[in-house]
Amino acid sequence: MSPSMEKIKNLFSQWNPTTWLPYPAAIVLFLLISLIYVSPVLQGKRLVQSDIIKYQGMSKEITDFRQETGEEPLWTNAMFGGMPAFQISVRYSNNISNALHQLMTLGLPRPADMIFLYFAGFFIFLLLLRVNPWIALAGAVGFAFSSYHFIILEAGHNSKAVAIGYMAPVLGSIIYTFRGKLLWGSILFAVFMGLQLFANHFQITYYLGMMVLIYGIFLLVKHIQEKRLGHFLRATGVLLAGLVVAVGLNAGNLWSTYTYASETMRGGSELSLDQEQQTTGLSKDYITSWSYGKKETFSLLIPNVKGGATGPLGNNERAMDRIDPQLHQIVSGENQYWGNQPFTSGSVYVGAVVLFFFVLSLFLLKGPLKWVLLAATVLSVLLAWGRNFMPLTEFFIDHVPAYNKFRAVSMTLVIAELCIPALAFLGLNELYKNPGRLHIKSQGLWTAIGLTAGISLLFYLAPKLFFDFFSLAETQTFNELSAGEPVLAAQISEFIRVIEQARIFIFRADTMRSLLFALGAAVLVMLFIRRKLAPGVFITLVVVLLTIDMWPVNKRYLDDSSFQPRRRAEVPFPLRQADALILQDQEGPFRVLDLTESPFNSSRTSYYHHSIGGYHGAKLQRYQDLIDHQITPEMVEMGTVLQLTSSLDSVRTLFPQLSALNMLNTRYFITNPETAPQLNPHALGNAWFVENFRIVNNADEEIQALGEIDPAKTAVVDQRFDDHLQGKTLQPDPGADIDLVHYQPNKLRYRYTSRSEQLAVFSEIYYPDGWKVFIDGDEASHFRANYVLRAMVLPAGAHEVEFRFEPRSYFVGEKISLAFSILLVLIVAGAGGWHIRRMLKD
Repeated sequence: MSPSMEKIKNLFSQWNPTTWLPYPAAIVLFLLISLIYVSPVLQGKRLVQSDIIKYQGMSKEITDFRQETGEEPLWTNAMFGGMPAFQISVRYSNNISNALHQLMTLGLPRPADMIFLYFAGFFIFLLLLRVNPWIALAGAVGFAFSSYHFIILEAGHNSKAVAIGYMAPVLGSIIYTFRGKLLWGSILFAVFMGLQLFANHFQITYYLGMMVLIYGIFLLVKHIQEKRLGHFLRATGVLLAGLVVAVGLNAGNLWSTYTYASETMRGGSELSLDQEQQTTGLSKDYITSWSYGKKETFSLLIPNVKGGATGPLGNNERAMDRIDPQLHQIVSGENQYWGNQPFTSGSVYVGAVVLFFFVLSLFLLKGPLKWVLLAATVLSVLLAWGRNFMPLTEFFIDHVPAYNKFRAVSMTLVIAELCIPALAFLGLNELYKNPGRLHIKSQGLWTAIGLTAGISLLFYLAPKLFFDFFSLAETQTFNELSAGEPVLAAQISEFIRVIEQARIFIFRADTMRSLLFALGAAVLVMLFIRRKLAPGVFITLVVVLLTIDMWPVNKRYLDDSSFQPRRRAEVPFPLRQADALILQDQEGPFRVLDLTESPFNSSRTSYYHHSIGGYHGAKLQRYQDLIDHQITPEMVEMGTVLQLTSSLDSVRTLFPQLSALNMLNTRYFITNPETAPQLNPHALGNAWFVENFRIVNNADEEIQALGEIDPAKTAVVDQRFDDHLQGKTLQPDPGADIDLVHYQPNKLRYRYTSRSEQLAVFSEIYYPDGWKVFIDGDEASHFRANYVLRAMVLPAGAHEVEFRFEPRSYFVGEKISLAFSILLVLIVAGAGGWHIRRMLKD
């Protein structure tokens, strides 16, 4: 036998099953829990997720085109008149992260794959921090079962779930690198950071960056104090190299998103008409719409501290049993949630058991990592308060780069949801290694009991001392109604008393459960430090207690009733009569406005037609401006007429006045989903020639001019594009004609004839990056008109005009992605070979 083979044999002979058993055991346990929790998927059912239903609507044109041609359209006209597909549905096939993600999730059916990722990601994180694998297994259970992780699965926030799943291993690989493992730490960072970016949820990535920045600041200070700045710089250097690889893997997506972002609502508006709320990104009201209440933060310990998810009180049978049956009908429709957010899908509960270990760990751990995790937790809570703590919120909006690009500040709690279990199980690992660090009278033990079980007990005994049980809006309404006659005031007072009674019951039920679970964790610790429990039994009981605590809370938000047969899930929007009649019109493409729903918060219309509305959190800012200043007023006017009269003739008389909707080629209006839609004969078509144009100085003048012109005759052009029109004198040609002869989302072909040079306006949304135009195969130029549309000057004669969407960011980005994918494979192979040779040499 060769020396090398002998060394390999010796290495295998030294393996102890007890040392590697936790790893396959963890994988099997995570796999079983993931599948058991969503067992209906094993019966062929699918999780019905509200946001995924909307996604199916918004992406229908894209997926149909992809299936028919095998190409990526990169653009869709199904929503908001037309927009890039970068943040809707684009496949970047050259990114090796596609395969790595499949490996990390074992190819499990959704949403079992994401639940497994929660487990696996945190397990890897704790292993990288040298935590005992059995403790890491328990920690993975504690992290994965945080209620928010399941709330977002039920809602369909899949990219957010994936990004959250990769937060922990990214942070773990950074810590691993700074602890001296420069080669493998940087490689792992490149892999997991690549996967984090692959998830394509930049708000979660941003919050991860905040955590890393806090950690970096603590480390820099520590290294300067210890005079080890060289090590800090080396570790930072290899991590930056890993970041370059991660960015390279995702070059197409990142580049496309970067160019797109400046044109979206995240980039801010050019209009100066509404300055009070304006920032360089989203408005402050929009950013802080979902702000976590200060007292609502106790949901981390007590899930229903504010009633849980938005929904009728009548759905809670146990609470209704406490109310006089004669009042059930009156009270049952009231909201179970009494917080001040507009609505909520559920509370952010990290677990009473986890919080107990979190507090205990503050007394068990030493070193900067403890303070990093604590500081990040506190900051995330303060930022989640949003409008309830405006001094800090305004500082971040005004001064912290890119913070104003993201909405729903309550989402910052994802930082706490990572840091709390991280600190909890790092501390538990210390206790597991050395139970003697605690005794029954330890300050840390009783502080943990007091801040979890003690607070729960106080809330249970005196709920009204610490909380009121009505939202600010409810209180204001009741006060206004009570200001009337005394009899009504007395009735309202009784109504308030009954609602409060039901809500207090809901509140106390969860305070008691949190009290019991916190005490259960305390008892396990006491038995363990007194040597009444063996280590293996202790960890097993911790896992069981965690599961019993958090599983039922998650089932409030994601249970078997959330799954439906595959066939029903595959057709999210049943075909209505109005839709069917519109689909018979083969003279398209054209656009549709559904007045029977909220058109700018629904993708139903987009599933079957090209829609004026849609559903997306990053629509083009110029289109949003058009919605605010032109489309909405026109819709309101139509709605007013419909309310005042049942005669549709009155509505039809409005059609010539709908300048914005007509220039967007809105041919049909749905006023009743089960009757014929209203045909608009004044829709201007796919393209038309105008008689004249008006040059304006800025965006304000442009948007205002749209309400003053007839878009069929006049085009409004910003002075930035006047070079296209300098010296042009339009000569109307009554016989001129232009028609769309070929349609694809990313390719539009027109034929026209004219005896004179013409200014053509196209009912297509202008986007500056990627659209190219050709006249008879020769590249030409186009510009923006009417605030959102494309326009160009066309020479006389009979010619063919073709628009193609060919964004350089995608096509060049894919080549870069392929190069970095190959590079990553070579790096891993080289590092692996070097490591094996080193093992054999030693």
